[in-house]
This record gives sequence, C-alpha cells and structure tokens, in this order.
Amino acid sequence: MDRKTGIDLGTSRLRVCVKGRGIVYDEPSAAAFGADGELFAHGDAAARMIGRTPPDLSAVRPLSGGVISNFENCVSLLTAVFSKLGLRGVISRPKIAVSVPNGITEVECNAFENVCVASSGGRDVMMLIKQPMAAAVGCGVDVLGTRGRLICDIGGGNTQTSVILYKGIVASGMVRIGGDQLDDAIVRYMKDSYNIAIGRQTAEKIKLAAGSAHTVTERGEYDVSGRNIFTGQVVRTVIRSAETREAMSEVLERIVEHIKSVLEKIPPELSADVYEGGLTLCGGTALLPGIDMLLRERLGMEVNVTKDPARAVIRGTETILGSAGELLEVVSAGDEFI
Repeated sequence: MDRKTGIDLGTSRLRVCVKGRGIVYDEPSAAAFGADGELFAHGDAAARMIGRTPPDLSAVRPLSGGVISNFENCVSLLTAVFSKLGLRGVISRPKIAVSVPNGITEVECNAFENVCVASSGGRDVMMLIKQPMAAAVGCGVDVLGTRGRLICDIGGGNTQTSVILYKGIVASGMVRIGGDQLDDAIVRYMKDSYNIAIGRQTAEKIKLAAGSAHTVTERGEYDVSGRNIFTGQVVRTVIRSAETREAMSEVLERIVEHIKSVLEKIPPELSADVYEGGLTLCGGTALLPGIDMLLRERLGMEVNVTKDPARAVIRGTETILGSAGELLEVVSAGDEFI
C-alpha cells in the first residue's frame, strides 16, 4: 500500500507527516552509532548522548547548514525512523515528498532525494518541495495570490527569506546561519568572558532559558556549570539575559542584513505589497523572545511570528500532500509528485 509521506529533514529536527495521519514524528536529527558502525539510538535518545558518549559510541547530527553532511549516517537515521513508523518494506513503501532549502546546489538537492530513496526501501517516486513554499503554506500565506508576501524561516542551520507571489518565488536568499550559530556564539562568550568551556547543548539551554533578542524581553539569569579552561576544574557561574543578548548580537545582526539583502532584490512594483503585508516569521529560532521586535525596528515593517513556527514547513508539507493541481505545480522543486 502506498502512503504519501512528507519529510522535513532539518539540521536540528526531523519531522515526518503521513497523509491522513498528520505529523507522526518530531524528534532531533541525531543518531548514535556503536564501534561497529551499527545504529545504537536515534532522535531524542541520541541527542541526549551528543558530547557525552563512551569511547565505543559516537553521537552525531548528519546535517549541517540545512544540508546533508554525512550520507550514510543520514540514511541510517531515516531508515530507523521509517521502520519505527511502519513505512518501510515491499508492501508499505511510501511515496515521499521532501522539502529542500531554496538555492542549494544540484548535488545537495540530489543528496536529499537519494537519502529518501535508500531509506524507504527503494521507492523512487518523489517530489522535492521548495522549503520556502512549504513554510508559506504552513503559515497560511496564499502562495497562489497576486500580492507579494515576505516570509523568513530561521531554522537550526540556515535562514531562508523569500518573496512569494503567484506561481513562484520572485526574490529569495539563504544564509547558513541559524539557531546553531546562536548557540556557538554563547559558547564563545562563555570562553572569552568567563574562561569557561561549555558544550553546544549547554549553550542551547542558556539560550532557551535566558536568551533574548531585545531589551524589552529581559528574562533573568541562568546558572551555568562548565570547565575552567586554565585549571580544568568544574566551576559554576551565572549568566544574565543581557549577556546572552550581547553574545548573540553579531549573529542576529547577520540575519538582519540577510533579510535586507533580499528586500533589495524585490521588483519596485512589489515593494508596496511587501511592506504593507509585513514579514511572516517562522522556524524554531522565531521562538527567541524579542526577535520579532528586533526585526520590526531594524526593517521598518510589521513582523508577525506564525503560530507554532517550528512546525511551519511540515504543516505546509502535510497540506501539500492533500492538495492537487495548481498548488502542486508551484511548490515543486523537482519531479512531479504522482
């Protein structure tokens, strides 16, 4: 039996939806392997092991910057997920639609397709969905409308900004900066300001608990444990919300400049539409408190964070799976989905 299955294979999260069943999987894009190379754990279990495995195990994330960085590890991860969901086998091989970042190379695009084919047991009927289109659909943007709409998806490994207009994307850009780079910035700040070494997972906890993009959204303090880079001893300190904002400011500024660069590409006749409609913000990093306020001030336009922004792409993919005709034609980034 064929099952139409949608995949949002992101740097930080892997999400899967099945037509008629909704979102059936939403866990970290992480996999742990034994010394023999066999998959030991995946998803939440593997993510908890990153940076804290014994010598005979390794825990990794097979995507970086929104694209596949390790083909074999990615196949192992997705195969395990398909098997867990009952979507792998001669009888139940799914028809797959996978969202891909706009603007990636043909080789990177083919990697997504090949990973899904290998993981699903050889099913080769696919549709590659332009990620900005899926995100727009998931945000409720009318991708068939005749008024230009600006959407920005800030994920774990990249930020994509696009102007959506009837039958396509009229201006777009992608920069490989996202939530991961915000975490890395906090890691550097702790090292430079406190001489304390922490891992990316600890940095993410700091970001989630005390992270802020605007002075209006102060969030208090967070107790941090790490290793003193000079003595090697475990030490504790407290980092304030204002410090996290300082740590992340350079990365946030690069996101602002990226969006501005896309705005500069907009045809003059569409500028009024875009500024009137404002910016629709989605992606997991859209949940960072104050980021909408920061962008509103820096861009001079209204900024609206969509409901459940982290799931915008998979929601849009689910909607596309249940659609037909014109919508399928405009969202496709590759072969036709049958």
